[in-house]
Amino acid sequence: MKTFLVLLFCLLNVVMPKASAFEVTLTEQQVSDMLQIRFPVRQSYQGFDITFSDPKVNIEGAINNIKVKSVILAQQNGQKLRAIASVQGQINYNQKEQVIEIIKPSLVEFTILDNSIAQSEQTINTLKQAIGQQLPMIFLLDMKQIGQLLPGLQPKNIALRGSNIVINF
Repeated sequence: MKTFLVLLFCLLNVVMPKASAFEVTLTEQQVSDMLQIRFPVRQSYQGFDITFSDPKVNIEGAINNIKVKSVILAQQNGQKLRAIASVQGQINYNQKEQVIEIIKPSLVEFTILDNSIAQSEQTINTLKQAIGQQLPMIFLLDMKQIGQLLPGLQPKNIALRGSNIVINF
């Protein structure tokens, strides 16, 4: 239901510049809300159960940059480490997969909030060394969700404008 409401709100923001084309503008908050539907994300990594939650999107259209900040909870044997991490990169529309993705993402922030994991220095140092390093592509939004409400329409162009994602159909 939340997905439908977010998509409906997005569609209400449609601007019709000409009869044969239109654009949908998604604000940072709308993108964050759409991401929130897929969170929390849980993964196992080197013996840790890791949970990513509370995504927040920051769009800097002037430099074609998008940043996603998330809370990370790593747990092992009842011990916990909680941190905030930010990843940034450039936006791309993968037409074959019909997804908006962050390409060339890199870790730009890793701040520990709480840590009760014994002997965690090596793990923390490994994570901090990843700052500035390129990460694998990150899936951001599934355009098939919007396509269900607008059958037959495919985005022609996706761009960052100000603090928004603008999708041209």
